[in-house]
Order: sequence, then C-alpha cells, then structure tokens
Amino acid sequence: MCKLCCRPLLLLAGSAIGVQPQAAFASSPASSPVSALVNQYCSGCHDSEMNKGRLDLDSIRMEDVTKHPEVWEKVVRKLRARQMPPMEKPRPEESTYEKIVARLSDALDRAAAQHPDPGRTETLRRLNRTEYENVIRDLLALEIDASELLPKDDASRGFDNVTVGNLSPTLLDRYITAAQKISRLAVGAPRRSPGGDTFRVRADLTQEERVEGLPVGTRGGALIPYTFPQDGQYEIQVRLTRDRNEEIEGLHQPHELELLLDRERVKLFTVTPPQGHKNYDIVDANLKARFPVTAGPHQIGVTFLKNPSALLETKRQPYQAHFNLHRHPRIGPAIYQVSINGPYGAKGPGATPSRRRIFVCQPTKPDEEEPCAARILTTLMRRAIEKRGRKKVSRRESRRP
Repeated sequence: MCKLCCRPLLLLAGSAIGVQPQAAFASSPASSPVSALVNQYCSGCHDSEMNKGRLDLDSIRMEDVTKHPEVWEKVVRKLRARQMPPMEKPRPEESTYEKIVARLSDALDRAAAQHPDPGRTETLRRLNRTEYENVIRDLLALEIDASELLPKDDASRGFDNVTVGNLSPTLLDRYITAAQKISRLAVGAPRRSPGGDTFRVRADLTQEERVEGLPVGTRGGALIPYTFPQDGQYEIQVRLTRDRNEEIEGLHQPHELELLLDRERVKLFTVTPPQGHKNYDIVDANLKARFPVTAGPHQIGVTFLKNPSALLETKRQPYQAHFNLHRHPRIGPAIYQVSINGPYGAKGPGATPSRRRIFVCQPTKPDEEEPCAARILTTLMRRAIEKRGRKKVSRRESRRP
C-alpha cells in the first residue's frame, strides 16, 4: 500500500470517533484506533523495514499533522479522488473516507488560518513583450515594437513570462541590448555615424487599394510610425518589389510615387519602365530624398497615386489578389521596402515627448548638475514603482470572483 493511502487514515481514525488528532497519535499503539487502522491497512508496506514509497509511518505517528502540511494537502486530494488505497488492496468504507477527508481538511484549514504562510515569491519577474512595450510607453513616452527587439515569449505553466533568475544568457543579452537602444533613443544620444532602419512590406500583400492612414486617392505602400532620434537631415530610400527574374512586377507604364511626412507631401517621383534594356536597378535607384526632420515621433508614408479603378462589366467580380507573378500577377508596381537613414548634420536632441518626460529639470550652473540628476532618477524610479504597484493591484482584483 502506498504512502498516500495510510497517512490520513492513521491521523484521523481517532478523529472519526470524536478524538482529536494529537490525542489519537499520543494514545497507546496497542489499543488506539490508529494502531488498529495501521495494522489493517498500512503496516504491511509502510513500516521501518519495508518502507515503501520511502515512507515510515512509525517516525511520524506521534507528530502533529500541521508539521507536514504540504504532505497532507496531497493526501486530501488523493482521498477525495478515491485514488488511495489502491483498488487491489483492502479499502475503508465510504463513510470513513468522508469523515477522514472532512477532519483532515478542517485541521489544515485551521492551522493555515492561525499561521498564514504565503510562501516565497520571486523578487523580480521578467516582463513579456506586451508588458515591456506598455512600460516603456508609460515611463519614457516612447512607442517601440518589442517584437523587433526581443525574441518570442515562451509559455511557462500557461503564462508567457518567467522569473529573472531563469533568464538564459542569450535572452539577458537581448534585454540589455534593447535597453541600450531604447535609452539612446529616449535621451537623444548622438551617434558616431548616421544609422538607419529598414521596413519591409509583406510579400503577399495586394497593393491595389488605399492603406489605412494614407491619403484618399492613393494605393499600396506603407505608413511607418518612426521616432527620429535628433534634429537633422534624414534620407528616405524606396525599393520596389521584384519577381524571381529581378524584374519589377507590374511596371508596364509610368506611375507616380508619393513620399509623405506626417501626411504632407515631401516629394513626388515618377516611376517609368526601362527603355530598350532590362536593367531595373536604375528604376528605383533614384527613389530617395533627403530632407530635414525634427526629433521625435513622426509618420513616414510611401504610396502610389491611384489610377481610375474602373472594372469591366462582367457577371462576377474578379478576384482581387495581385501578389504572385504566375498565379496572381500584379497590375501595378508595389513597394518592397523603405529605408530611413540619418541623421546627417545633426543639430541636437531637440524637444521630444520622451525628453520632456525624463528631464524634469535643467541645471543652469555646475553645482546644480548633481541635484538635478538625482531628481531625474528619483522621479523615474518613483514612476516605475508606482506602475508596479498599480499592476499588482489590478492582478489581485482580476482574481476576485
């Protein structure tokens, strides 16, 4: 007989007839109901010699139940499911099961109420990507895409986060790298040389209709929210979609390509098919423009001016899917990627929402620098602590019935 089948019977045989657990254990082994129960169900397997399941009942018969609550909680679950004693072994009556489970549960509940033990919780817990984005937005007033900075969150026991102590060195390095990039962007730290980012449009996207957020009368392209680190000149370069033969898809006649900054036109390009040769590199080699941009969040839009979309009169609407050369060939050119490079001739960090939120004071004299720095860090840490406290409260409220 296994270890979980005997301990509740050993403990509560006396309580089933009105005797408290401690008194039942303290009674004489030869005459108490506990001893009779052990002799009937348990002694054959769980004595000091057999010790099946690494359980010796003789060593714990005189101890209080509350000294081993984690063991007795498991015992209660096993007895409630009627999993112990095993089916092939002698088993007590149903009434004995119910009395033992009730008495044992009451004893454990009373002990837990008198001596609450919430256990040890992890001091630090890693944020998942969604939480990380929200925290950066709330603390630094900076919108980021955590999916580009951090790997996908692994699920652990149904939750997509783990404790900091279980972070792998590779994941920890990704967090440090992300923090460095975000902090430089938030404070507007100067770069040693102009940098850049590239954004690609989904390859299976049909670019024949207007993209949400772009002006009416345009088709395809992309609307890219981007935070520029400093005031200065930035260069935007556009590359068109090509097929497997490195030819630009759908380019059969001239098309007008529009470059916008915050929905205002910066430049209008004319894209024409190459004449007399198939060198398509020269078609989008000059689809770039350099212009001044102030630091902070902006929206870059790249799109084509839409031609009239009149359809032939047919019985059925044609299938509007144009993204594959052989199955669904494009009727017009499409945007493949947009690159943002800079700053060139940077003029300083500028005034951005992030800097206004971080730098709550500006020193005017050398002796004001250290107190101002302490105030900046204190304010930032206080916001982080307050946000963590609100998050804990919301979690507790979400658990309430």
